[in-house]
Formats: sequence, C-alpha cells, structure tokens
Amino acid sequence: MFSKRFILLIVLLFLSCIFLFLINLLTGFENISLYDLFFTQEETKKLIISYRFYRAVAVVLAGISLPVSGFLLQELFKNPLAEPSVLGITSASALAVALLIFLGGGLFFLQYQWLEGWLLIISAFTGALLTSLLLLFISKEIKNISTFIIIGFLLSSFCGSLISTLQFYSQSESLKQYVYWSFGSFEGLSGNQISVFTICTILGLFPAFMSVKKLIGYLMGEEYAKVLGVNMAKLKINILIAVCLLTGSTTAMLGPIVFVGIIIPHFCRQIWNPAALWTQINLNILIGSVFMLLVSLIMSYTQLPVNILSSLIGVPTILFIILKDRFKN
Repeated sequence: MFSKRFILLIVLLFLSCIFLFLINLLTGFENISLYDLFFTQEETKKLIISYRFYRAVAVVLAGISLPVSGFLLQELFKNPLAEPSVLGITSASALAVALLIFLGGGLFFLQYQWLEGWLLIISAFTGALLTSLLLLFISKEIKNISTFIIIGFLLSSFCGSLISTLQFYSQSESLKQYVYWSFGSFEGLSGNQISVFTICTILGLFPAFMSVKKLIGYLMGEEYAKVLGVNMAKLKINILIAVCLLTGSTTAMLGPIVFVGIIIPHFCRQIWNPAALWTQINLNILIGSVFMLLVSLIMSYTQLPVNILSSLIGVPTILFIILKDRFKN
C-alpha cells in the first residue's frame, strides 16, 4: 500500500519522536542524566521524571490531535485555511470551558478533582460541536473561501468577547484559574487528566481514520462521491465527531492552542502528494508530534507560552498560503 520511500520516512519520523520524547524527559529546570531516567533511586528525581512524562505525553497527544483536526476540516471544506482556531472552533471550546469555570465549576473541581478532566472535555466538546454544526450550515450557503474564513474569525472574536465579559465579572479565584489555563501550557496535568486525554484522542482517531477512504471519493466533489456510494451525511458526522473529540480534549486539557492545525497539514502537503490522503493523515500524526515536542523543548529554555511560539510560525504560514493562491490566480 505504501512505497518504500514513504515507509523509510515514517520510520525516521517515529525514531525522531522517540528521541525528542527522551530529550523532553531530560530537559527542564533541573537537567537529568540518561542514567537517572532509568535507574535513579532518589524520590525527588522520580517525581521530576513522572511530572515530565505526563508533560511529554500531553505534548504528543496535542501533536496528534490538532494537525489531524486541521487536515480533516481542510479536506471537508476544501479550504487550506480551515483549522479549528481559525474557524472559531477552538474559541467556542474555550468559551464553554470558561462558562464552566466562571459559573461555579472552579469550586466544584476543588471538591471532586477526579471529575475535572471529564467535565472540562464534555464542555469543550459541546462548544466545538455547536460551532462545527453552525459552520457546516454556513458552508452550504457560502462557497467563497475568503468569506468563509472571515466568518470563522468573526465567530472566534465573538466567543473571545463573551469570555472577556465573563472575566470582567468573575471572582478572583476563578479568574486566576481561567487565565492560567488560557495561556496554553503542557504543565501541571495529573495522571487522571492524562488518562482522560489519551482516551479521547484514541476515540477521536477512530472516526478520523474511518473518514479517509470516503474523503478520497470526495476529492472530485460531492456529486461524484455520491455516485461512488459515499454517504455524505455520515462522512460529515464522522468528521465532526473526530474534530470535536480531538480539538475539544486538547483545548480542555492544555488551553486554546492556535495555528498548529494549519502549519502541519500545509507542511505535509509540501513534502508529499496532497491527494494521497492515507499518507497525509499518517504524516500529520508523526510530523505534528515531532513539531510539538520541539516546541516543548523551546518552551523549556525560553519559558514562552505555546501560543506565542505557534503564532510566530502560524501567521507567516497563513500569509504564505494566501499570497501563494493570489499569485496563482
């Protein structure tokens, strides 16, 4: 099914992931040696390794979830700029989480911390689902790519305004909890939260992979896909569930992370045939993981939040895509 060249690329990327994962475990405020990683008996170092292991797993899960979500949305809407943060899906998830935190959820979490992961994800999933359904409805009426993206930005700004209003009237403890979450960070996740995050990512990848074969039929257009027997309603539902689970869980656990869903799918299309969707989804998973592990390392040295780094790379990428299309026309 895959060429030898592609399999070699996959193996190299997989080895890069393992290497960067180990480097992430060793790097931080206090550097740890490779010997300590496997054989240390010191409790302090064991705690540090455990803490960094959760962080590195969260980084990999985000590196899988966000690029796959961007890839699915771009293929569904046939728009290279369609991405959860650009279309307002991430902001809607953030708004749902903000509602949960500001309307009493913060106090509830203090009493029932084991429920925190699930409640955050359910609220983020709901926000993402409602926005995705609205975007599907709008996409039937508006075919112009630029207008569709502008609507996405408007939705994102509207959700941002509502969040600002909630912040303005919130209590200091809830505000502190929300601001820390909204910075977008891989730090501080518990084992319970990582478990919930992992389950949601795996559940989201099932409909994502199930959609690829149908998306191949959809490449030539909706009418052609129907002739091939593709159930378009089922395809859209599968993609929506996948995007909501992947984006919602990432946003709930790590805060709103922007532009990763554009950067990685765009890079994958540059290095491999864009029409080969099976290879594209696998490349998105591995290159996304490598990218986020590198971002995590840069964060360790610079202390910059993830959104600043992703924006520094993401905004030039979007400008490049827009200008490239303009020059083609």
